[in-house]
Amino acid sequence: MMNLLRAEPAYRRLLFASLLSGIGDWFNSVALLSLLLHLTGSSLSVGVALAVRTFPYLVMGPLGGILADRLHRKTILVFADFSRFFIALSLLRVNSVSQVWIAYVATAGLVVFSALFSPARTAVIPQLVHPQHLAVANALEQSLGGLVMAFGAGLGGLISACFGFDTAFAINAISFLASGFICGSINLPSSPNRGRGSFEGLEKKRQRTHSQASSRSFWFVFRQSRLIQLVSVQAILWAIGGGAVNTLLSVYGYQVFRSGNWGVGVLYGALGIGFLASGFIASRLVKRLRIITAAAYLFEGICHVAVSLSPVLWGAALFLSFATMSAGIGNAVTTTLLMREAPTVFHGRIFSLLGTISSVVISLSMLATGFLLVVVPARTIGFWAGSFMAFTSLVTGFALVMMKDTAMNPHRASIWRYA
Repeated sequence: MMNLLRAEPAYRRLLFASLLSGIGDWFNSVALLSLLLHLTGSSLSVGVALAVRTFPYLVMGPLGGILADRLHRKTILVFADFSRFFIALSLLRVNSVSQVWIAYVATAGLVVFSALFSPARTAVIPQLVHPQHLAVANALEQSLGGLVMAFGAGLGGLISACFGFDTAFAINAISFLASGFICGSINLPSSPNRGRGSFEGLEKKRQRTHSQASSRSFWFVFRQSRLIQLVSVQAILWAIGGGAVNTLLSVYGYQVFRSGNWGVGVLYGALGIGFLASGFIASRLVKRLRIITAAAYLFEGICHVAVSLSPVLWGAALFLSFATMSAGIGNAVTTTLLMREAPTVFHGRIFSLLGTISSVVISLSMLATGFLLVVVPARTIGFWAGSFMAFTSLVTGFALVMMKDTAMNPHRASIWRYA
């Protein structure tokens, strides 16, 4: 990972920008969910807020992928960051139950621009990183997510408890502003899909292959890749249980373990520690990636069952860190497989499709969980959510392991050969 950061200065800037905005975003998440529970006293408000955070992906997710493949990606990153800065400031006005609607609207607005930002950021990585560093970069992405989650959530809970919710909201807004300036300083090719990870510099035959791939529709790509199809199914099934688990974290910390803001911060911090560890492990995994992916997602579900059965906060945090470590390994390996499978010209749409699928299903699961919490104990929901994740991961993992090395039609494989 250190070799990657030394060799790729542009990617290093992107990583630092994401570190700042990510930490601020977790300050915002912990503070907002705790504020809603404080003002309303209802777990339903958490489910609604989390659902609002993901519903806009239904529209903006596909649009974000299309724009990421057709517009200059650095422009998208800067515009999204500055827009989120102004929206984040509006959360400073939420001080009573009658103003809770502002929190929901601002949350939806932040998600709209995050849906533009995320596929562009993911798609730009192969442009900034040499192909030989791609697997390590994807592993580092998981570690970055873990670092910002652990540090941002844990410190966010502490800041909210000691200095108030407004301080956390202000830090989040400033982090977006800083990230926007850093992204603006990154030296990125003026046209998309011309980085070192794409087709530039190849001989004429490969250029013709690139042109042929570019002329194909995205759905042609989807139909020809069994890997993309299978990962899409996994994204739907995982999101059903994942939405419930995400909703339960604040309820576990605030109500089940009766630890208030600190308990919420501890659990989100445990998530971050798990993702941080996953990056270091995933960067060393170079063989049998499909088997590793299947095993990682299965173990994640089992650990979520253990979280629901834990009698104490720190036990739940320990199993939660194991669950997210497994999820991070699975995510890193899956992303690497997808980047190798598909040409760069389709990366924006591929990752926005997966993000949209999971986000919409997660939002429905979160909303349903919010209503269920009114009549069903949180631990019961957590047990069945983890069991569902484990079972579906077992099924999709088996299909992934048994999948042939090339899922493409051999007569059309030349389209993909130089991706």
